[in-house]
Amino acid sequence: MAAPEEVVAAPLTIWLALVGTAFPEIDAAPGVGWEKLGTEGDMNYDESGVSVSHAETVNDFTPAGSTMPSKRFRTGEDFLIKLNLVDLSPDVYAKVMNNATVTDTPASSGVAGKAAFSLFRGDQVNSFAVLARGLSSVDNTLNMQYRFSKAFVSVNGDITWNKGVPAMLPLEIQAIRHSSADVIDVEIQTAVAS
Repeated sequence: MAAPEEVVAAPLTIWLALVGTAFPEIDAAPGVGWEKLGTEGDMNYDESGVSVSHAETVNDFTPAGSTMPSKRFRTGEDFLIKLNLVDLSPDVYAKVMNNATVTDTPASSGVAGKAAFSLFRGDQVNSFAVLARGLSSVDNTLNMQYRFSKAFVSVNGDITWNKGVPAMLPLEIQAIRHSSADVIDVEIQTAVAS
């Protein structure tokens, strides 16, 4: 008996692009403009995986004549992806630190080569288009993907440097909505193209 396809036990892989970059079709590899988060994608995420949260704020209305609510109003929604990134290469580290600019100094006589970027992020938060892709819950040989046309990517927490355990960048990717044209959705592939 085949495993239930609706049960998925695999990580998501995340790609970042400039806001406005077209999303790939669900069955196509991310193309020009899409950059995998982590040099090796999900091989650079710690084994706690990638979490996606669907938070909401709901207020109840309880009329004076009742002890139970009779209506609910959603007053806020939040879509958040969290992961621990173990890729601390200069370009990746700088990308998640508000897309900081890396300055490379080549090695020369008496001067060591180095890459440097500012940790100061300033008051403006850069945004990215985000694609998080994994296995379909209809057929595990197909894809599913979360798409955020605009999101904040931030390192939010501690980086612990210790023996025997990789240092990790605790990342949060928060979808934001600027207009009704913004995409914040999930696509689940159900069949291959005919």
